[in-house]
Amino acid sequence: MKFLITGHNDFSIGMKSALTMIAGPLEGLTIVPFRAEETLEAYRKKIELELQAKDSVICFTDLLGGTPFKTCVELAISKNQVFVLSGTNLGMLLEASLLRELVKEPAELCQLVLQSGKDNITLFSQNANTLIEEISESGI
Repeated sequence: MKFLITGHNDFSIGMKSALTMIAGPLEGLTIVPFRAEETLEAYRKKIELELQAKDSVICFTDLLGGTPFKTCVELAISKNQVFVLSGTNLGMLLEASLLRELVKEPAELCQLVLQSGKDNITLFSQNANTLIEEISESGI
């Protein structure tokens, strides 16, 4: 199972850099930035090339409805083993990289990663002392 991170401008570069800092180098991880100066056709060809070369691919995209998301979805429609997630955050990528060898079904991994992404979104409040206690007890 391979991972493809894509998004607007340097999104995928930053995500890969942060993920590598925490988890170390990862095999089967590709990034394809969507640059402002790039034509949609050129970008689409890069994504298509990555999806043809792999059996099963999970595409991590930045923004629901954005060009990277729509491009991956359009190409995934004709493929059985291509899955597209939007709203990618670092927690999702870390969870996916840690579970990739344990969870063999990409659809199952996507569901776990989706939940992890949601769980990594929170609002810090000065009055939420329980949140601070939870973080300090479990660590990051």
